[in-house]
Amino acid sequence: MKYQIDAKVLSALHNERVYQNRKWGSIADHPHEVGAWLTVLRKVLADAERAWCTNRGDYNALDEIRQLTAVGIACMEQHGPVPRSPMAFVALQNGEVPHSVEGE
Repeated sequence: MKYQIDAKVLSALHNERVYQNRKWGSIADHPHEVGAWLTVLRKVLADAERAWCTNRGDYNALDEIRQLTAVGIACMEQHGPVPRSPMAFVALQNGEVPHSVEGE
């Protein structure tokens, strides 16, 4: 079976990016250097950790993780993704693939 990201996850991330653009303005309106994005990511990660520790459950932490992931996506939207081939792992394993995904 070929790997693909769950459609519900992609939808949640898309909706979060729309929400963030409505709340803060577009990336074109408020661009950041990569270092500034890292600072935002660190803050939202701390929020996720705090949510998990204080609420004794996953729901609120997952809410923050959705926000965290969408912030990372916003950074890549502005600065461009750095592509990685799924087969890049093979070079690290001397040509052996301990786990494969059909369709690679």
